[in-house]
Amino acid sequence: MSAVCGGPARTLRVPGRHGYAAEFSPYLPGRLACATAQHYGIAGCGTLLILDPDESGLRLFRSFDWNDGLFDVTWSENNEHVLITCSGDGSLQLWDTAKAAGPLQVYKEHTQEYVQGSYVVKWNSN
Repeated sequence: MSAVCGGPARTLRVPGRHGYAAEFSPYLPGRLACATAQHYGIAGCGTLLILDPDESGLRLFRSFDWNDGLFDVTWSENNEHVLITCSGDGSLQLWDTAKAAGPLQVYKEHTQEYVQGSYVVKWNSN
């Protein structure tokens, strides 16, 4: 992982990951969450990166791995440490940046199956 600072734009290169979404924290100035995936999101894992600015660019505060690509991220409106991501497996993950382990909870309420030329969405009822 390397940080590059060139003027006002800051860059963080994470080998093997490609960024899909980035959101600044509404609570902590400069804190950035980035949802990433391997292999351009076609296959592989995902990583949620929590980044802070420093004098040399961006510094990794914390990272969380998931077994599928992560494609979107947003911060909670009620808690400065909580955010949610969505992944290619159709689930939502609730993360707490104050804790090194995660996710806090996973929501997977539906699945998608390919049936004779069209997609059929099935809902799990609990």
